[in-house]
Amino acid sequence: MAAVDVASPRADPHVFPGWVWLSGIMLASFAGRFLAAASRPAPYYLPDEYIYPSLARGFAEHGRPLIRGVGAHFPALLDPIVTAPVWLVTSDPVTAFRLTQGLHAVLFSLAAIPAYLLCRRLGLSLWVGVAVAALTVAVPDGVYSSTMLAEPLAYPLVLAAVYAGVCMVSEPTKRAQLAFAVFSALAVAARIQYAIVPLAVLVAELVADRGRLHRSIRRIWVALVLLLGPPVTLLVMLGSNRVLGVYAHPSSAIDPGAILHWIGLEGMLLTYAGGWVIVPGALAGLALALFRSLRRAELAFAITTVVLACGLLLESAQVAHTDSQRFQERYLFTLVPLLATAFGLYLKRGLPWRVPVGLLSAALLLVAARVPLSGYAAAHNKDDSPTLWAVLRLEGLVSVGNGALAVALVAAALSILAALVAFRRLPASLAFVAAIVACCSLSAGASAFDSRTSQSLRGTLPADLRWVDHAHLGDVDLLAPPRARKEQSWEQLFWNTSVKRLLLLGSPPIDRFDAKVVQVRGDGTLLVDGHPDRKPLLVQTYGSTVQLTSVRRVRHQLIFDLYRPTGTPRLRLVAAGRYADDWLAPRGVITVWTKTGGTLELVLAQQAGTQVTPMRFTARGAVRTLRVHPGQRLTLSFQVPAGGAWNLHFRTTRPGYLGDRAVSVIAKRVTFRPR
Repeated sequence: MAAVDVASPRADPHVFPGWVWLSGIMLASFAGRFLAAASRPAPYYLPDEYIYPSLARGFAEHGRPLIRGVGAHFPALLDPIVTAPVWLVTSDPVTAFRLTQGLHAVLFSLAAIPAYLLCRRLGLSLWVGVAVAALTVAVPDGVYSSTMLAEPLAYPLVLAAVYAGVCMVSEPTKRAQLAFAVFSALAVAARIQYAIVPLAVLVAELVADRGRLHRSIRRIWVALVLLLGPPVTLLVMLGSNRVLGVYAHPSSAIDPGAILHWIGLEGMLLTYAGGWVIVPGALAGLALALFRSLRRAELAFAITTVVLACGLLLESAQVAHTDSQRFQERYLFTLVPLLATAFGLYLKRGLPWRVPVGLLSAALLLVAARVPLSGYAAAHNKDDSPTLWAVLRLEGLVSVGNGALAVALVAAALSILAALVAFRRLPASLAFVAAIVACCSLSAGASAFDSRTSQSLRGTLPADLRWVDHAHLGDVDLLAPPRARKEQSWEQLFWNTSVKRLLLLGSPPIDRFDAKVVQVRGDGTLLVDGHPDRKPLLVQTYGSTVQLTSVRRVRHQLIFDLYRPTGTPRLRLVAAGRYADDWLAPRGVITVWTKTGGTLELVLAQQAGTQVTPMRFTARGAVRTLRVHPGQRLTLSFQVPAGGAWNLHFRTTRPGYLGDRAVSVIAKRVTFRPR
């Protein structure tokens, strides 16, 4: 069967103009993404989903980027600025959460426009442009439109910057240069990682001018001034720390071998995220545009795509190696529409290089057979990869082995389809259809996984998300004792706008933004910046028991206690390592603050059917060892001397495991009785 050249204008049935197709694609994308967002009740991609809305609320309420009431040095401020009007419409975080999801669904769907325009600029047919636009909004990473992240805004801006850059390299009118500079600046302001986008276009201009730097500068001097002037001025005036924020000091420990390893893995994942079947032809299309370009626009597109792909792969590999140790699909999915466009160029040239494309297809088939995704979808490898979310969701439905086999078989079938298209045994349009169907399937799986994860987290939160606000206590301080869970602190800060400050009592910082380290006087008084804290307190009790005096407990919710002060709040006891369900960690310390002394009483027990657990308790001048048998209940008493803080350390050499926690014995009661 002879293939139909879908790139030929004669094959385009112009029943409807391009804007009609684009409108339908964007409407369908918005509807699907917004419906998926409706099943996502709470943010869980933390701390990012706490940072962006906090900055947006700061802009809306104070006109400045604030997190917990303090100015934040954060470079990606565009999304908070764009979503700040949501907080002007409503001060309710629940409503703002839903409105932001809807806004992000709209912004993500707009990515179809620059993708379509880029195809038309390169001389591709209407149907190829429509297919690329559909694939652009079908990528599994569209699940980010349900989140509070900046990806839904950055995605169309990156594609718009690439389109404007190709136009500028082709015809450097002042209008094209201005558009390129504006869209590039906006993309960088949305995600600082996309600083590689303008660099890629500038490299394309230099290559198109055959390395004649003076010619390039004369052609695009307006864009250069607009792109370089403001950043240099800001860096000189404010310094790199204030401009770049958390990105001012990147890790310098680089292992070239590990970077290459991660680049290979990220490239494999990008192939899956892009629908697999178009990748061999897309690589051929890029090679044709690089070495046999028919127009300056083709060469500009090819150079921009190659440099951008190399830069983003290096960035993702560096982050994966030095920080996250997991796939960084968030960095790479903007390349999918560019690969689809390159596949359109391959079709436009009449499907040349059959044997090389066939060999590439065979190589992909071998990769699908030898490298199953099931191992990479485990643990935290999947956290930044919606494609792996979809794989994990499939495995949850049919089992790990069957899920991995199904993914490999589908990838193998797509490899065979790519080869048949290259040898003109099947219509080329089938490759686009298969890629769109594959991406839609991955999107559905990723959205299902996202919904289940969010709903699971929602089950750990109070029924009334704004329960602290609804207590009407005014400004509240969140106290994080040892072993406090970061995500639970972020959730309370996200949903309750009355929680203004984060106080750290022996727990590490939850992020790089403002937090107060609490000092404790000998009488248990909490000192914040050297002054006693007399505000209402929200105390997390996940990993520590906290007992206070001069307070009245207003409400208790799951692992949080909300207190109203009746005087100056003071600590009486902190059992660091006693979980909310009374289990003790393998080691910890119980601290008592007392002027008069007294008695600390512990009631210990061990669950029936478990192991004999040795325990050792040590304090100043006292050591006590014992063995707690399954089903046994013991009462221990310790005399606490007067004169300030007193510590009782405990530990076991035979811990057990309860879920993801290491535990020792159950402390049914921890009570201090002063004299």
